[in-house]
Amino acid sequence: MRILLLEDDADAADRVRSALLDLENLDLQVTGVVADAVRYAAARPFDALILDRMVMDGDGLDALAQLRGFGVRTPALVLSNLAATRHRVEGLEAGADDYLVKPFEAEELVARLRAMLRRGSTRGHPEVFLLGELEVRAKARTAHWRNRHLDLSPKEFDMLAFLAANHDLVVSRQMLWDACWPEYRIPPQINVIDVNLSRLRAKIQAIAGLPLIETIRGHGFRLTGGATA
Repeated sequence: MRILLLEDDADAADRVRSALLDLENLDLQVTGVVADAVRYAAARPFDALILDRMVMDGDGLDALAQLRGFGVRTPALVLSNLAATRHRVEGLEAGADDYLVKPFEAEELVARLRAMLRRGSTRGHPEVFLLGELEVRAKARTAHWRNRHLDLSPKEFDMLAFLAANHDLVVSRQMLWDACWPEYRIPPQINVIDVNLSRLRAKIQAIAGLPLIETIRGHGFRLTGGATA
């Protein structure tokens, strides 16, 4: 079971981890940063989200609202010290499926998670990749930089989506060819790849003012997302 936990207190994160140890095949990813939680949950499917409200860079509800805006419907449980009725209402209105107040009993957390997962077992994931100011929606086949639409050809979008999905890797021309031209069972056509990549770079540069696709000489390419801008 893959769960994302937004919690910036190490002791609190350890208590959640201990409570979840009985869950089968637990894969718990922990971050204390709202922006990272949004990026992780948008880019890959999780079975559930557990979100603290007060973390170092904001409110877990901010992360949840952004994810719901992107179409990410992963079941979400808010786990917070904020216990007033208005706080619970805020959580549910932001898109949470459940709200549990700290301190919590391990058995109740697990029971609420399992109930939430049963209710949300048919939800899909839109495959949204967020890299800095760049947003790529794989299923919708749209890309935006700071909410400005990138007008891409189908092949240009295929290349951008593949680079976004593998942003932590250096992508070779062979990998791009296999992913974006699967209909051709021939060796990579370097000119075809480079022409399309050049057009993609030009369109990104025109909108972002940044060369978001980095060339790693002798190895391939990597999408940076303009994180340093």
